[in-house]
Amino acid sequence: MIWGAIAHDVQTDLIIINGTVNTECYIHDIIKKSNVIQLANSEYGEFKWIFQQDGARPHTSKKTLTYLKQRCNVLDPWPPNSPDLNPIENLWSIMDTKLKNCNPKNEEEFIKIITNVWDTLSWKTLENLVISMYKRIDLVIEREGESINSFY
Repeated sequence: MIWGAIAHDVQTDLIIINGTVNTECYIHDIIKKSNVIQLANSEYGEFKWIFQQDGARPHTSKKTLTYLKQRCNVLDPWPPNSPDLNPIENLWSIMDTKLKNCNPKNEEEFIKIITNVWDTLSWKTLENLVISMYKRIDLVIEREGESINSFY
C-alpha cells in the first residue's frame, strides 16, 4: 500500500506499507509517521485546514475519526464514488505514467523508483492539482453531480 498527501505548499513523504492497513496501522504508521497534521498545521494553522481522505474502512473507523477530529478538521463523510474530485487520484495517474517504462527487478528497486518519482514531482504539478479542486467542484455542481472524469 502506498500513501502520500498533498496540499498547497505541502507534500508528505511517501509512506509504503507492506501488508494490510487497519485502523492502528493507519493512525500510527501513516498519519503519525507522515507528519501530515504537523505539516498542515505549520503551513495553515491549527484547525484552519480540512483533511480529506477516501472512505476506506481504516480512514472512517470511529477510532481514526476520533483521533483526527482532535487534531484537525476532517471532511467526513467523503462522498462515495467521487474519485474525480480528489486531486490525489490525478497525481497517482501522473506517477503511473512516469513509472510505465521502469522495469524494477525486485520490490526494493520498485520502492526506490516510486519514492524517487514522488520526491521529484514538481511543485507546479502539485499546485496545479490542488488549485484544480475549485474547478472540479464547479464542474460537479454544473453537471448536477454527474462524473467529471472526462474533463480530467
